[in-house]
Amino acid sequence: MATLEEFKAMRDAVPMSVQGELFKLMTSDPDASIQRMVEIAAEKGMTVTSEEVREFLRQMDDDDEFDDFELDAVALAAIAGGAKFKEPHC
Repeated sequence: MATLEEFKAMRDAVPMSVQGELFKLMTSDPDASIQRMVEIAAEKGMTVTSEEVREFLRQMDDDDEFDDFELDAVALAAIAGGAKFKEPHC
């Protein structure tokens, strides 16, 4: 099982252009975006499940770590699994 810190390190190693593509995909097809994150992690030698990715993203959002991307309501709902979520910062 990967840790949040390992996931963050893996995310930092992904080019910003790919991160941007993942963000766009998150707004249109959240499940596909999360599946792609699982695949990218596997390519980097990390084993994570889609639920672990959702939890890592939830934790990172709670810690306001998405300064480079504003998560919209669709993306936040996907991360939260449709549960109530906090509003993005303005």
